[in-house]
Amino acid sequence: MDIANVYFWGKTKYWWSLILVGILMIPCGFWLWFQPALGYEVISSLLGWMLILFGVVQLVVSGNVRQKVRGWGWWLAGGIIDVLIGFILVGNLSFSETVLPFFFAFIFLYKGISNLTSAFYMTATHKYWWVYLINAILLLILGSLFLSMPFMATFSIVFLCAAAFLYWGIMLIFFGYSLRPVDK
Repeated sequence: MDIANVYFWGKTKYWWSLILVGILMIPCGFWLWFQPALGYEVISSLLGWMLILFGVVQLVVSGNVRQKVRGWGWWLAGGIIDVLIGFILVGNLSFSETVLPFFFAFIFLYKGISNLTSAFYMTATHKYWWVYLINAILLLILGSLFLSMPFMATFSIVFLCAAAFLYWGIMLIFFGYSLRPVDK
């Protein structure tokens, strides 16, 4: 979660879309875990399609809250970037297999740093700020692992990606649940 997203709590009716994306990521993670031989070839395509799907969700959410809150532009920009990177990964599989570990590393490092910043920003306003702090630390560790071993055996990358898909799916479910509108 980025700092700009703090303003979205309780203000979007599409909170369920993040939960849906999280639910879709969990079976992808299990499939990778149990099919490591095929996993590396398929994972770049899977990541591309998931980025396209998550980018579209970000575009929908940013379009829904544009007039109500500050910071909607960050979601719009993130959605456009996710869709573009997703189409690059889907369109050129040999390229995406070569740079796949670096894509994962930078995505997780970026999300980890933004979650860390958001966690400290939310300490006074949100009672679950510590979940975002734990999420940030785990994402930073995962991103560092991807950077430290980009060209090692594909099985280790596949297993790390499977764990990342499972964790990312669970965190998106929790994040989507925290965005739901609450009656006060």
